[in-house]
Amino acid sequence: MTKEQKLYDYLMAKHVGQDNAVHSKKLEKRFNICPRTVRTYVNNLRKSGYPICSDDTGYWIAKDPKEATRTAKRLGNFAGEINNVKTGLTVAAIQMRSVTKITEENVLITVKVG
Repeated sequence: MTKEQKLYDYLMAKHVGQDNAVHSKKLEKRFNICPRTVRTYVNNLRKSGYPICSDDTGYWIAKDPKEATRTAKRLGNFAGEINNVKTGLTVAAIQMRSVTKITEENVLITVKVG
């Protein structure tokens, strides 16, 4: 059995419902894995259809569709924010290229006029 499956089985056995959330640090310690690995396992399980919820209190298995929907909505908000950040960085890169080109053109013009 993989560590991913063991993580899911553990959550199913002891952490169903938001009131029974377990903090990532406890999962890291229990399964001897790093924070990124916890997130990777959880995301892989979620992609496979497992109803693993999360918030600031930790991870848990959804006890009803409302809990799963809340987590899905929260993750959707994160995705929107990440997209906004990506757009901002893209705009900054375009502006930086424009400023660089203008500066180079100004130098060329100055050299030609001078």
